[in-house]
Amino acid sequence: MSSKSKRQSKGQDRISGLPDEVLWHILSLLPTKYVVRTCILSTRWKNTWASVPYLDFDLGERGDFRSAAELLTFVDHVLFFRYSSNIQKFRLLLRYHVIEHSRIIGWIHTAVRRNVVELDLLVDIGLLQSGILELPKCLFMSKTLRILKLTSNFIINIPKSGCLPSLKFLHVRFHYLVHDSMFKLFSSFPVLEDLTIDGCLGPRVSYNFEVAAPALKTLTICYYTGEAGYNILIKCPKLENLYLRGNVVSNYNLGKVESLVKASIGLLHHCSDEDPGFSSVTALVAEVSNVEYLCLSAHCFEVAQLPAFKNLRQLKLVLLDCFCWELLNELLKRSPILESLVLEREISHCIEKESEHEEGSEHEDESESESEEGSEDSESEEGSEDKEDSESEEGYEHEEGLENEEISKNEEGSEDEEGSEHWNPPESVPICCLSHLKFVSFRGFAGQRNEMEMAKYLLKCGEVLTKMTIAIYNLDLNGKAKLYKEFLLVPRGSRTCIVEFI
Repeated sequence: MSSKSKRQSKGQDRISGLPDEVLWHILSLLPTKYVVRTCILSTRWKNTWASVPYLDFDLGERGDFRSAAELLTFVDHVLFFRYSSNIQKFRLLLRYHVIEHSRIIGWIHTAVRRNVVELDLLVDIGLLQSGILELPKCLFMSKTLRILKLTSNFIINIPKSGCLPSLKFLHVRFHYLVHDSMFKLFSSFPVLEDLTIDGCLGPRVSYNFEVAAPALKTLTICYYTGEAGYNILIKCPKLENLYLRGNVVSNYNLGKVESLVKASIGLLHHCSDEDPGFSSVTALVAEVSNVEYLCLSAHCFEVAQLPAFKNLRQLKLVLLDCFCWELLNELLKRSPILESLVLEREISHCIEKESEHEEGSEHEDESESESEEGSEDSESEEGSEDKEDSESEEGYEHEEGLENEEISKNEEGSEDEEGSEHWNPPESVPICCLSHLKFVSFRGFAGQRNEMEMAKYLLKCGEVLTKMTIAIYNLDLNGKAKLYKEFLLVPRGSRTCIVEFI
């Protein structure tokens, strides 16, 4: 190749030579304010932005626009001058500038007229004079909308028929719901497959709401409230995945959920056996007893009333500060084909009183939650229990990282370091330990008595166990070294079992 040809090749604008569809895809990854600026690059780019089917108005930074008027002009300009092509995705995030209610409604109307497929709307409630945004009826008449995400406080007017016939994904997050019209959303869509309800419920909303979706496969309910529990009726015959999290105990009626495969239940509220919520939690767990995967961070149960978990293969237990170890024994005995067990310490503590929750406070997302590996151990580091017992029988002692506290001799059933009852091995080895349990994982392992005894028991009795993973928390090098040596001396029921410390 000649030097002249090389110079021409080097100076060629290859991106501008790409087909429109490819350029649109590239520009769809950018906020619209940057997409519009590409019009100054060359003649080729002058009108390209006007055909991009993805509009992303993320107006969350104060410096983006000097005034609300400038913001309004920009959004109006983009919507008015773009070509008549359809809108695939319309994302509007308003955080700082006060916008007239009618202007927001007008933008939603435009998106619906352009056959929007995905709508993501976030409006800070501080920008609304009334604190509530009333959504237009045209939004719910859209025949093309498949994904809808709403984050704010809304009032809705659901039409009697023909409501979003194509909607498959709905994510609703409200800051502090004080109007129960939003509840109508949860039973209005014929082909909805994924529903998320996330927010803080106010004191004046209904204490009863229903989720009725014939095609729903995944349901996530994450609510916080300073009030008493709710009555939640779920009519979803095709439900496969259920995630529940809240700070109070509610009454759930799941009906027939034979298709349910995965359930995650997290309740932060502590209730005694005299509390009505105590039996409600037990009833809820009984309704999901057919699942193959179960995650529990609720810890108040009538243990003797637990059902059999005939299909359960994976179990995860989140250990709060008042975890009942008898629950673990019962779950092992009632899960004959259990293959994987995860025990994870949770940093947070259970909530003993509803009044301790501040109304309207914000919370962080979990799927699930529920759901993320590698959580750290609780920082409640009370002293080791019964120093004489732990030194003579267990052969280890806590050093740096754990505060030693003199505790009188333990008797069976006495409380341990975390305030929970001392763990006692089951009278007979659970069937799953003899034939199915292959993987055990301890996360946030601090070497406390209950943890040590449970881990040793599973090593001794797990005849098909292939791997035990122990994620150590808050032990110094000497403490870890003693822990390693102690586990090396434990006889194992399975010759192929590997113990991995991380």
